[in-house]
Amino acid sequence: MLTKTAIEPVIPVQKLRPLEDLACMIVERSARLSAGLRGPFRTQVAELTRWMHCYYSNLIEGQQTRVRDIEAALKKDFAAEPRQRDLQQLSLAHLEVQRWAAAQTASPFASNFLCELHRRFYAQLPAAMRVATTAKGKKTPLTGGDLRDRDVEVGTHIGPPHELVPGLLGHFQWRYESADFSRIQRIIAIGASHHRLTWIHPFRDGNGRVVRLFSDAVIRQLGIDGGGLWSLSRGFARNRTEYYERLSNADQERSRSSADDGRGHLSERALWDFCEFTLRVIADQIAFMEQLLDLNSLERRIEHYVRVVDAPVAPEADRVFLLLREALLRGEFPRGEAARIIGAGDRTGRSVLALAIAAGLLVSDTPKAPVRLGLPAKVHETYFPQLFPVNQVTGSVG
Repeated sequence: MLTKTAIEPVIPVQKLRPLEDLACMIVERSARLSAGLRGPFRTQVAELTRWMHCYYSNLIEGQQTRVRDIEAALKKDFAAEPRQRDLQQLSLAHLEVQRWAAAQTASPFASNFLCELHRRFYAQLPAAMRVATTAKGKKTPLTGGDLRDRDVEVGTHIGPPHELVPGLLGHFQWRYESADFSRIQRIIAIGASHHRLTWIHPFRDGNGRVVRLFSDAVIRQLGIDGGGLWSLSRGFARNRTEYYERLSNADQERSRSSADDGRGHLSERALWDFCEFTLRVIADQIAFMEQLLDLNSLERRIEHYVRVVDAPVAPEADRVFLLLREALLRGEFPRGEAARIIGAGDRTGRSVLALAIAAGLLVSDTPKAPVRLGLPAKVHETYFPQLFPVNQVTGSVG
């Protein structure tokens, strides 16, 4: 009979050296990820990373949004086609919940935090998407933030009885908040807690997105998010088949015939595999973003964009690039410095600055405020190759 301790073990305790080595690598790499970026540009990239979380979390669930559609939704420019409009609303909900979660200091393991993630997410969705789907495909209304009040079966996973969910969540919080865990153990436990919360399946629907939002919050509070510059969801989405396979494998009960499979209800060996997979994904995503944000390489890609890609800007590419490089290296600069930066008179400086602003390549908070580098959807494929799948900005994934 299942009890609230059914999520044990909550962290691997055997063969820890490989996991500890990966965790130490992650600490080192995340610490240097944002070191070369000036504050305003770092903030811009962190917002773009939220778009990544949103895009790839939806992609994992089989719902493909386009970056340009997300950009349009942020400007309240919604598509006329109902399904596309619903996906835009889905993206806005995801982004808003991420911003809310980023400002929280409370424990992400607490059930009230998890319920608030779910409530806020569903509160912003259109009625057509505030539904739960049963194993037989029947759709029923869903109230955001409510723990499930019925048993569920998702694929091969049979969730624990619904009456156990509150107790399981209480044990989940107690164990993962343990003062006995070192920082390295807490990093190893990112994958473990991700699986155990998925296994509990606390809500009738929306669990996958909530669990990934939860893991983002854990990563941020552990201080290994590199200033918000990498996305776990991107890594999981790029390894979607393995992600689902290892999640499913970690549902296995402990092998009672094997001495190295732990002492809890669930398999420690399978949990180790999912933790190792998660740590590899994290290390890979940090390394990817570190390479992508190398200033020398990024500078060359920006120059290529203004010279080759953006036809209206190309005639003034030399001067526009000087302004963009200044914003990249300094973070922002006063408008009055444009003429000095490009080595021209005030009138020409104002003209080139206006061209860059009109193209969305420089942005500011007010008409007189300092300008910083803009990151509209149209520049992503050139500035940040492979950040999103090729051709997804304006079309479908190939």
